[in-house]
Amino acid sequence: MITIKMAAADEAHTITRLMHEAFRHTTPPSSSLLETAEQVHQQLASGNELAAIALQNDEPAGMVRFQLKGDDLYFFRLSVDPGQQGKGIGRMLLEGLEQYAVEHGIKALTCRVRMEIEKNVRMYTSAGFQITKREIVERAGTEGIPTAYMKKELT
Repeated sequence: MITIKMAAADEAHTITRLMHEAFRHTTPPSSSLLETAEQVHQQLASGNELAAIALQNDEPAGMVRFQLKGDDLYFFRLSVDPGQQGKGIGRMLLEGLEQYAVEHGIKALTCRVRMEIEKNVRMYTSAGFQITKREIVERAGTEGIPTAYMKKELT
């Protein structure tokens, strides 16, 4: 059984562990790997961001961090434990975000995704997201990372 719950700042170590496990094989390496539990704790404790954790049989299996920006809920670092991927946990996290947004009068969900991670683009597209903008993120040691901003309007 999978449940979604809002995370507390004192769960920053769990959030960071899930994030690092999910992003450790990205090429070029994700900047998420540079984030520490202390930084995540500070963001959550200050209210600058929120997070949700997916629990499978009461064990952390995934997480997502997010911010409210005007009428939008911008989410990032959606992460599922590699051993739990393919079980619908990412989609359930998206559904939890959508429910949170609707309950708080938010009009859209937004995110940015690496274009080369096609399974993520497909998941977001199948969940009703559309690409609104494409850009190349400049990062030292790379030729740039193609990304897309995606948005789902809520009714």
